[in-house]
Amino acid sequence: MHSSSLRGSEFEMTVDGRATAHADFFRGFAKTRRLGLVASDRADGIGAACLLMAYVTAFYDDYRADGGQFKAYPDFFAFQRAEPMACYGMLDIWPDHKLVHVGQDPEEKLQAINDRGVNVLVLPDSEPSHRAYEQISLSGARRNIDHCYLYAFDGQVDGADVTIGCARSPIGDWVIDTFNTLKDDPGIRQQRDEWLGLQADSDRLVQTFRRVELDDALARL
Repeated sequence: MHSSSLRGSEFEMTVDGRATAHADFFRGFAKTRRLGLVASDRADGIGAACLLMAYVTAFYDDYRADGGQFKAYPDFFAFQRAEPMACYGMLDIWPDHKLVHVGQDPEEKLQAINDRGVNVLVLPDSEPSHRAYEQISLSGARRNIDHCYLYAFDGQVDGADVTIGCARSPIGDWVIDTFNTLKDDPGIRQQRDEWLGLQADSDRLVQTFRRVELDDALARL
C-alpha cells in the first residue's frame, strides 16, 4: 500500500496526441477491475510500470472516494514464463500468490488469465502470429477483457497512442527494487543496468503504450 501515496495529478498523460487528465482517463474506473501483466522474461514488465501505477492509483482513488480507512491491494497479476519469478510487490502486485507461473503455450496462458477474471490485459509488443485457442477460452476472454495495451521493455513501443510520464522517483526506485528481487541472476542484472542507462539523463520516467483489440493482443500472447 506504499503506492497509495501517489495521486493522479502526478501523472502526465497524452492520449491520441491530446493531453488527458488521469481522472478523465480513468473516469468510471472501479476498484473491482482486474489487470493482468504478461511479463514473459520476468522483469521485462517494468516497461509498463507507468501504466501499471496509473491503474494502481485509480484503484486507490476509488477507495478514497468512499471515505474512511482502507487496507487493500488491487487484484492485479503478473504472468511469467520463467522461474524464479520476479516479484512485482513494489509495484503493488501483491501478495506473491498474484505472481502466476505459466508455460509457453498460449492456450495455457489464456486459461490462467481467464481464471483470474482479468479485464485489462497488458503484454509486450511482438510479431503477431496465429495462435490456436479453445473456443471456450476465447469466449471467456471476450466476456471479460475489454482493454488491451502493448508495451516495450525500453518504454517506447511502436505506434504508441498513450504516453504516461511522471517523476522518476519514487516509481523508478520501485522498478529497481523489482529488478533486485532477482539480483543474483546475471541476465536480470544486465537488464537492470540497461534500464538504468536508458534513464540516466532524465529526472522523469516516460513510457508509451499502444491500445489494441483483443484479437490483436491474443495473437501476441
